[in-house]
Amino acid sequence: MKKYKVLLTVLLVVLAAVAAVVVTGVLDINKTPGAPTPGNTEAGSDPALADVYQKIESVSLPLLKTDIENVFFTMSKQGDVKFYSAADGKLTVLTEDGNYMVEAVCSSQTLQARIHYIERNGKYFGCGLFTNLLYKDVLIYDYAFFKVTDMFKSYRDVNGVNYASKGEKLLLIDVDSTRFYSDDKVYSEAFVLNADKTTKLLLSNDQRSVGMDAKEKTDYKMFTDGILNQHDTRNVLFFSSRYYVDYAESGKADIFTSGGSDTNIDNVRYVTDIEGLYFWNKDGDTYFFRNNTDGTFSLKAYDPDASKTRDVDVFKGDLKKDYVVQGQYLFHKASGKLVNVLTDEETVLDLSVFGKNFKADIFALSENGRFCAVRGRGDKNVPAAGVFDLETGEKAVFADNIFANLAVAHVLNDGTVLLSIAEGENAAAYYQLICVLK
Repeated sequence: MKKYKVLLTVLLVVLAAVAAVVVTGVLDINKTPGAPTPGNTEAGSDPALADVYQKIESVSLPLLKTDIENVFFTMSKQGDVKFYSAADGKLTVLTEDGNYMVEAVCSSQTLQARIHYIERNGKYFGCGLFTNLLYKDVLIYDYAFFKVTDMFKSYRDVNGVNYASKGEKLLLIDVDSTRFYSDDKVYSEAFVLNADKTTKLLLSNDQRSVGMDAKEKTDYKMFTDGILNQHDTRNVLFFSSRYYVDYAESGKADIFTSGGSDTNIDNVRYVTDIEGLYFWNKDGDTYFFRNNTDGTFSLKAYDPDASKTRDVDVFKGDLKKDYVVQGQYLFHKASGKLVNVLTDEETVLDLSVFGKNFKADIFALSENGRFCAVRGRGDKNVPAAGVFDLETGEKAVFADNIFANLAVAHVLNDGTVLLSIAEGENAAAYYQLICVLK
């Protein structure tokens, strides 16, 4: 029978509010605070947690995901980047494969950043940072996160050019600084990165309007990391809420496809009125969520050949409040039910181990769908977190006040779980608690 082993390792990660890190520079990222105080010892706490503070490795910034399995990166407010691999509960520094400067024109302003990149297992990932602290001549942008990744393999532009076959990359830009330390970015700018490191616009900007801040609206075309691998045809699907208002959590969005006609070449509505920025392609159909009028929402599938939409499943509650979407999985925070939306397979986590009224607020799942981590409040309102093996039913559950400040969880396919925990409610210091199934 497999056992969960909590490794005696804590990785020190310094973090601050984005305004401090990216804009004002108030935080001294070279200052190493003292070791944290172990969690409380009231009833329900696990005394093993006190042991995890025996060793501290300095990692000055939070770990973020790349497009490469088990590879993470950190980025400083100066745009410095470091890469790490994580496996079997260990973190190893990786040497970048190179770096280069790129420029991209957004709202008639030239933004530039130094891209640091790494290639592993046939996949490419690069990232860079623009701030007006680094480039003061740009007036209407104060922040932009650059991501470089592999181009859509089957995509062809209106002239029939396949960029991937020419070795060109996809450059995406997120201009919302509140997502700087988040794995869930929304990219509002998209470019082709040519082999000579010049850039050109990906998809048309026809009819794109300008907001009150003098920037072109960020809801015109929206890409997320979750949809970048959902393209298997020559057209590219993406999100847009154009003609409505700037997209917000409660905003209205559609799925658009490239490959239109006339002057509006890339602005064709594919699926209208979707819920959340999610879709999945399977067997030629596109799956998505849509709200109903009776307090439920539906999983639907659109068949582009027949131009018809069919119902696949119905879920009670509110998608944003009651559920977490990770990959192709939908997790219900209160019941623990986990549904694969493409196969209809269901698994139910036993959340009763946390207490009678436990409701998860953080959920993370490995890409292979086997391991997961949850966080919420258990008995006596004590914050609790758990690690589950959905294949064997094994689990490790901890209740301790330190989990009140769990910010993000990463779960790897080998059972390694990385939990970023803040030193305090408003602390600048985060600690990475590493658990691994052995």
